[in-house]
Amino acid sequence: MHIRATGAGGDHGWTYKDDEMYAYSWILNADTREPVWKLTVDNSRKHGDDRTFDGTIALPAGSYEVYSSACTFVYHTTFTHFNVNVDHRRHPLFGGESKTDRHFFSWLTEWWTDDIGEAWDKHAKNWGIDLQIDESIGASVSSFIPPKVSEGSVLRTTGLGDNAFVRKGFTLSVPADISIRSLGENQSGEECADYGWIVDTRTRNRVWETDCHNTQEAGGARKNILSTSHIRLDKGSYVLYCITDDSHSTSDWNDAPPYDPLNWGTSLVIEDEKERRGFALAPYAEDQNVVVSIVKAGDNFSRSEGFTLKEETRLRVLAFGERSNNRRTMADYGTILEARTRTRVWTMDAERTRYAGGASKNRYIDEVITLPAGSYVVTYVTDDSHAYGAWNDSPPFDPDHYGITIEGADPSFTPGTVSKYVEERDKSIIAQIVRVGDSADRSVRFSLDRTTRIRVYAIGEAQNREMFDYGWIEDAKSATVVWEMTYGMTFHAGGARKNRMLNSSIVLDKGTYVLRYKTDDSHAYNDWNSDPPDDREFYGITLYYDTAQEIPPPPEPPQTNRVPRPPR
Repeated sequence: MHIRATGAGGDHGWTYKDDEMYAYSWILNADTREPVWKLTVDNSRKHGDDRTFDGTIALPAGSYEVYSSACTFVYHTTFTHFNVNVDHRRHPLFGGESKTDRHFFSWLTEWWTDDIGEAWDKHAKNWGIDLQIDESIGASVSSFIPPKVSEGSVLRTTGLGDNAFVRKGFTLSVPADISIRSLGENQSGEECADYGWIVDTRTRNRVWETDCHNTQEAGGARKNILSTSHIRLDKGSYVLYCITDDSHSTSDWNDAPPYDPLNWGTSLVIEDEKERRGFALAPYAEDQNVVVSIVKAGDNFSRSEGFTLKEETRLRVLAFGERSNNRRTMADYGTILEARTRTRVWTMDAERTRYAGGASKNRYIDEVITLPAGSYVVTYVTDDSHAYGAWNDSPPFDPDHYGITIEGADPSFTPGTVSKYVEERDKSIIAQIVRVGDSADRSVRFSLDRTTRIRVYAIGEAQNREMFDYGWIEDAKSATVVWEMTYGMTFHAGGARKNRMLNSSIVLDKGTYVLRYKTDDSHAYNDWNSDPPDDREFYGITLYYDTAQEIPPPPEPPQTNRVPRPPR
């Protein structure tokens, strides 16, 4: 096969060094997806600013695909050197939106000259590849539209562009061995930017994902990665997810593309014909059997919703949020509280989250939990930046679910299992002071007709082991403090480190008391100067009858059969 190919790159100068070709062609084996020939500095000759190959190669019988790429442009003079992305979408000739956008390099020529655009126009029209064969074997050559699909292919999410988010559901009626091939983009030392994963819909466990730290180079730019895996999946229902970020994809490569650019994404192959017959695509949609949905949460957002379970239930929790700068805590996150005790039964811990696409601070959790029968309150809070509709960096791959969603996880789940919970004053509450604002000093009297075990639930503010917002109990007659909230008895209440809470029991004798709560001039209900606590609606102090451990009344005097003496 005679090849004539022209490209550019691989130049050297005293102000720069560019060993790579930025305009070149290559031939790919359509079955192995490996390159069999490429225009390089070593096999080409320099003609002016271009490099050319004019020669013959031998290829065995088989299927091949031919590619040419000029995704970046290197321009240099004695004192300048540019390596810029050529976004063809910006030019009217390639379907750009505005004819006033005269060139790819308009933003550069405003500061420099039109020389860059003129250099592109001069050289780009020469780049490309031409293949010729002898007429005597012309009949043995046929053409096809690439890419060639592998035999046994069952699912392909390929040719992905910028900001792609693809879900593809499938079922297996029998266990199957699956070969997975994934092309994506790696971020230096971070999670992948373009990658895929497979989830078991019953458990929400990831049964496969692109391993960004165990991949091979995919050709072109170093950030192009190829992941190949062989896994065995049991009979069941699954979802393949694929996402890309806002650059470097089949829409527009901002650096050299991989050798197999049209397969950017993930492909699944089942070689065994019997197992392949057990594979079937299945429509999949989120928001099935929704119990609570608090989504599209914007800045300074706070919302809670309750639900009641009639029996023990498996629930799917899908939560998107923002990780704080220290990476150990969440700035935007959700929690689930047991309604009566206000005990956290689930929280969006930073260490359990996964990368959610876009900015590295975007995180999410997708898991199944089991809750016993009872009532629960779901809360979601955000800080003052980077939330739905007001992103200060790239948004997550599923911005419409920014917040928290609770769903029934089992196929047997029925709506009758759950009902809406409306928070009312708990009958076990003895006294309560909540939603306390700045500079408050509030009190409430209560009486006990016998010695009683009481559960104290309180949230306040502390720094340097000193309480600034806190509660205490006084004897109503003597004004003596009989109990006080101290730092040592508290633990972190979520949000800012200074948010503290306690949830413990004390014993009070029969009598009349005053419950008091005091705050300083900052960081209290509806005026937080840092991240609020998880249970902000109960900021203050609440006393409950601890019915599970209530102290029994003193025993009655023993009865005897002795007859009392008559009075004298």
